[in-house]
Amino acid sequence: MNSSFGEIKAVLADVAEQTHSAYQHAGVARSRLADAAAVLAELGEQHSEPLVPAELSRAVAELENGLRLIAAAATVVADIDARL
Repeated sequence: MNSSFGEIKAVLADVAEQTHSAYQHAGVARSRLADAAAVLAELGEQHSEPLVPAELSRAVAELENGLRLIAAAATVVADIDARL
């Protein structure tokens, strides 16, 4: 039984690490997409039509939502670990 407990703790630690990594990667992606949107918006000032596609704005919003979900998952994992 003690071995199983240790295995559970090890799996939770791995999940916590992977969740942290996912949060970091999604944050970088969000930042880079926002940078791209800003550059396109600036370039679009010289054109008659906007250059920022609606899909880019939606992608940034989806990454924001994803970051919230990843943070919530990390909180749940930490709570489970604390109860063990």
